Amino acid sequence: MQITQKHIATTLLLLSPLILFTINRQLHLNGLNTFILILIGGLLGAALNYFQYGFSSSFRSLLDERKTAGMRAIIWMLGLAILLFAPLLAIEQWQQQTFNGFIRTLSLAIPIGAFVFGIGMQIGCGCTSGTLNRVGQLQPLSFTTLFFMVIGGTLAAYTFSDWQSLPAIEPFAFQQQFGWIIGLGLQLLILAGLYLLLKRLEHSRHQTVEPLVDRSQIKTTFHPFLLAALGLAFLNAVLVLVSGQPWSISSIFPYWGSRLIDLFGLPLDWSFWDYSMENMTRMNQGIWENTVSLTTMGVIAGALIVSAIRPRSKVPISFRAVIGSIIGGTIMGFGAVMASGCNIGAFFSGIASGSGHGWVWLVFALFGNMIGVKIRRYLT
Repeated sequence: MQITQKHIATTLLLLSPLILFTINRQLHLNGLNTFILILIGGLLGAALNYFQYGFSSSFRSLLDERKTAGMRAIIWMLGLAILLFAPLLAIEQWQQQTFNGFIRTLSLAIPIGAFVFGIGMQIGCGCTSGTLNRVGQLQPLSFTTLFFMVIGGTLAAYTFSDWQSLPAIEPFAFQQQFGWIIGLGLQLLILAGLYLLLKRLEHSRHQTVEPLVDRSQIKTTFHPFLLAALGLAFLNAVLVLVSGQPWSISSIFPYWGSRLIDLFGLPLDWSFWDYSMENMTRMNQGIWENTVSLTTMGVIAGALIVSAIRPRSKVPISFRAVIGSIIGGTIMGFGAVMASGCNIGAFFSGIASGSGHGWVWLVFALFGNMIGVKIRRYLT
């Protein structure tokens, strides 16, 4: 493959957070770390928009058409993320920075929340990352979906004590159960098995499999979905290095919801909610201190910049689509908080962290998507 100026520019752009992080380690510049977090979010949003990549569309293509390019790209994304996360989580700390993966208690709330979220990601205008991407594209319905995600997530936090008491067992993490080497190998083996299964499913329906790497021509070409997935994995690992925690989105919904309650003086006493007490440090952070808030705003900004360069056609608005956006957004927000994360925090970052709850999330979200796809047909 011939290296072009475009390849060099793209590489430098991906490496820019690491370069700035290294500079800040030496100079300790005020505000630079905040900018780095927004930049990482911006690059995540730009990758989603530029390559037109989404989790909900990948699930839908698998279920509706047995086309698996998007899901196979997700397998590559998870595999690379696992490899990049592993050394950081193994050393646990470096130069006063502690590295924490998302390893969660296996509560009954996780499969229920994931199932509900799976329905919502199909009848809304996309999953959490997809909705933020579409907000950056200035798609009208995405603003409705995002607003009701905040409402749904806030309602979930408000009812925290009701579902938090559901039966639960201790967290399961591959590296803790089997050691780092064996745990890493087992996860990669599972991903390889899923990859082969996806290829077989597509081949059985279409008698061919769309390649992610095409070597049939003189010039080797990479599928846009694969490029997006590898970029997301790399940036998620950079976020762990910079902030000490992986990419997540759903915890921002109660955070933004509490700010809206305070802003409009709504008759809800947030300070005494169990969720707020359980997550006191995060909920009490200022908007420029909260990592999730900064990266989330960055995702929208990054997608917006790409849209300014390469505008997307607007999705038509209909009454049914608005209803789907409201319902989908609400149950996505509720399900994501209940399940300890959405397709990003629970699925992507959970599996990358070696946590069993990420795999549980995937199974039950897939069941939810099956129902959501059927409901979606009546709303479009």
